[in-house]
Amino acid sequence: MEVINFIKEYWVLITFFVGELGVLFVFAKSILKGTKCSLRNDMLDIWDKCKETNQITKYQLQAFNYSYDLYKKLKGNSFIDEIKERLKDFEIVE
Repeated sequence: MEVINFIKEYWVLITFFVGELGVLFVFAKSILKGTKCSLRNDMLDIWDKCKETNQITKYQLQAFNYSYDLYKKLKGNSFIDEIKERLKDFEIVE
């Protein structure tokens, strides 16, 4: 009985709180998607710059690896794995 009275008394606050949690959840999900997209674009940009010559600088490789690790932690898809494997065969230049 106390639960029903609590809900009757505070239903406005309860619905507001649940609505705010929903908005925060959707916002966080959007931020994660945007971050994954940005990381993927950074890795593809490095790939596009290096694929013609099969050469990569150590800084580009380091940037790619950092982006790759974060991308995988955010559960990014696996098409980027193939690019990472191909980069292993590239010549590292200064």
